[in-house]
Amino acid sequence: MPEIYDPYRQRREKAASIRERRMGAVDFSLPVDGDVPSARSPSVSAGSLLDGILADLVRDRSPFFDEVSEKWAMLFPDLSAKPGKWVDGGGSTKAGKLFLHVRSAAALFALRPRLPAIKKKLATLASAPSRFSLHVEIVGSSKSS
Repeated sequence: MPEIYDPYRQRREKAASIRERRMGAVDFSLPVDGDVPSARSPSVSAGSLLDGILADLVRDRSPFFDEVSEKWAMLFPDLSAKPGKWVDGGGSTKAGKLFLHVRSAAALFALRPRLPAIKKKLATLASAPSRFSLHVEIVGSSKSS
């Protein structure tokens, strides 16, 4: 029976000989440690991971955010955005951040031109801090506040 023509036979044989010259005789039955222990990243404990997750989930308590959440429907009845969370700036020198949640990008773009007026109206509340900023986030489902 005639041998089938293989156009890549020479390439495979050449690559195999180069691989053998570079690696020598390697025993592939032994496990190979791909990274030396000194180059490995330090391990992270489960407790520190949970602390980070909880810190992201816990909402900063603020009289301003409580008042905004309570009076939002009265102040802005026609807005589809809802107050989502308050991140304290850490003292009087840093400004806090109020995040408004919307359901879609279309709602976000419709809300953007109205942000200065919303901020001005929120600044008139009794518990409003001297400095704060408004941010808009898109969330999958509406959060009741």
